[in-house]
Amino acid sequence: MFRLLALIIVILSSLSLADETTRHWVFFRDKGIAPGQEQYALDLAQDNLSHRSLQRRARNHVPLSQFGDIAVRADYIHAVVSSGAHVRVVSKWLNAVSVEATTAQMQVISRLACVERVRQFSARAYMDMPRFSHGQLDSAEYGAGYRQVEQCRVPELHARGLSGNGVLMCMLDTGFETYHNSIENLDILAKRDFINNDSIVEFEAGEDSASQQYHGTLCLSAAAGQDSGNIIGPAFGATWMLAKTEYVPTETPVEEDNYVAGMEWADSAGVDITSSSLGYIDWYQQSQMDGHTTVVTQAVVEAQRRGILVVTAQGNERGSWWNSVIAPADADSILAIGAVDSLGVLSGFSSPGPTADGRTKPDCAAQGSDVYCAAAYTEDGYFYASGTSLATPIAAGICALVMEANPEWTAQQVRQAVLATASLANTPDNDYGHGLIDGVAAADFVFENASPNPILPRELALSAFPNPVNGFVTLTLESASTQSGKLIVYDLLGREVSRTPKINVGVGSQRVTMDVANLSSGKYFVTFDGTSGSIQVPLVVLK
Repeated sequence: MFRLLALIIVILSSLSLADETTRHWVFFRDKGIAPGQEQYALDLAQDNLSHRSLQRRARNHVPLSQFGDIAVRADYIHAVVSSGAHVRVVSKWLNAVSVEATTAQMQVISRLACVERVRQFSARAYMDMPRFSHGQLDSAEYGAGYRQVEQCRVPELHARGLSGNGVLMCMLDTGFETYHNSIENLDILAKRDFINNDSIVEFEAGEDSASQQYHGTLCLSAAAGQDSGNIIGPAFGATWMLAKTEYVPTETPVEEDNYVAGMEWADSAGVDITSSSLGYIDWYQQSQMDGHTTVVTQAVVEAQRRGILVVTAQGNERGSWWNSVIAPADADSILAIGAVDSLGVLSGFSSPGPTADGRTKPDCAAQGSDVYCAAAYTEDGYFYASGTSLATPIAAGICALVMEANPEWTAQQVRQAVLATASLANTPDNDYGHGLIDGVAAADFVFENASPNPILPRELALSAFPNPVNGFVTLTLESASTQSGKLIVYDLLGREVSRTPKINVGVGSQRVTMDVANLSSGKYFVTFDGTSGSIQVPLVVLK
């Protein structure tokens, strides 16, 4: 869920459903597998996974199929439906279904032999959205959004040609204005609306409230917006899946159902990283923020067990009646993101830790105060917003750059590198966690007994800044030996579109400025062909 204007928490009164129905999760005892058929069931589940999902699991050294991948027994679901209850979501990970049912129907369900336990939730919820204010402009390609990415050294990673290319990410949120200038050119693999059961994540007249797509739009632009002179998000080159899970007009616990379904949908496509600025507390107690009790926390734990890096918001509850971490940020082995301002000072709203079982939270931090992002309801408008909702997509985008730089790393290695190189890595606390993320240090982190980082060769290195660019780009060439060569720019078809005269390179660093203003928007590759070797860096031109 998400923070309302000025960080105001809104508690909605309990809803009375038709025929006095209430919402429950129904957990089954087993998956109904006959003795001796366990491996067959696992093999069948594996056959239903996408090739990319299997590749991600293999890369992360986790089992290709797990108990949670086996489908829920159809006859168990039928038994629940036969009671007259309405089944909203079926979760194979949790071996459970979410239902709306009357008291009489729940009495029937609870007596079913296949049912292990049921859990009822009240229909109260909170919504929290970022607050808005005016900020200070910066210039160049990143525009007013420069400081929020520069603080974590994102432009330096962009200069290496990193943009999240090859990384599949999923954002779970309220909806998205995909026609906004900063979003319309993103590589979007799939969209899914878990509210209206269709593929429309934009505003749907007659189905959505006017503000439905508001929160997701600003979060997506913070993570991956690309509009030269206005905003360049960390992971503008990543491939995205967009999940519409939060129903704005009547906040109820059904969003948890949608969240679980969205996570399983993302896994089925082989997603690498999920980003969600959502949280759930009102039908829980602080003692349940223990890393394994809430439904959404269980879902993200299952996701990380499958090699997905989960990045989620710590919450905006500091000083509130809750004043602690929210779910699913309480989960272990994920990245719960706290918020700081442009100077790295803790934001006054960023939820403190620890979890109920004493673990440090948040895990790390990024800028969440006065973040420049896309204004919903416009094609080219921007404003400033605040909340851990904004720090989270920035952090998720940085993780995509680290993953791209180290494609051999597992999701947990990316997480470990981010935490080990953050500003308070040696003295983590329950305000900043491990501290402010340092993207460059994380990308260059060397695990013991690991091979040298592949992004910066020892003999020859090439970077470009700014990247993306609109005009002049500065190419920095680092060489361990004296040599000569040429810098050549190629388009995606391998055609040469520009080159420099022959240059002589000494030992150390040398900079060359190129004018690429005549090139159209798109992705290019700059290659240095030298006498002792060659190296290439991607270059994005945005106009």
